[in-house]
Amino acid sequence: MFLDPRFLANATMIAAPTLMFLAASSVLLLMTGPGSARSQELQRVEIRGGESVSVPGANGRQITLRFSRVISDGRCASAAGCPRAGSPVVEVEAVGAGTPTFRMSPAAHLAAPFVPVQGRFVAFGELVSPPRELSTANRAPALDAYVLRLTVSP
Repeated sequence: MFLDPRFLANATMIAAPTLMFLAASSVLLLMTGPGSARSQELQRVEIRGGESVSVPGANGRQITLRFSRVISDGRCASAAGCPRAGSPVVEVEAVGAGTPTFRMSPAAHLAAPFVPVQGRFVAFGELVSPPRELSTANRAPALDAYVLRLTVSP
């Protein structure tokens, strides 16, 4: 059996680019497989007042954040007759590396809505305040009654 040179040339012109595409796709999939895609997602973190949480990141980078203080929870001081609530303002510490403290708020005019921490970004999400009771209406709740939700970049 003899192969026609024209047939061989046509088959090579069709098969070679297809094989190169499949090889390149395989290499790309190995480099950026499902494990890499998962590590690139934003991480949602909840921290109870006064506690710390460690957030793992890409390449083994880990940051530890501590919810250290509530400056304002955004609610009115009195339980009734509040015309408008404000925005919460909290302090968060990045434990380690000189222990910088950041004031964060969803309102940019009060504090930073996001801050850079060790090459990553930490964004304010939500401050969950404890329910206001009649017996504690004029006293500030304890720090551990609050829960802070943050978003951390990879």
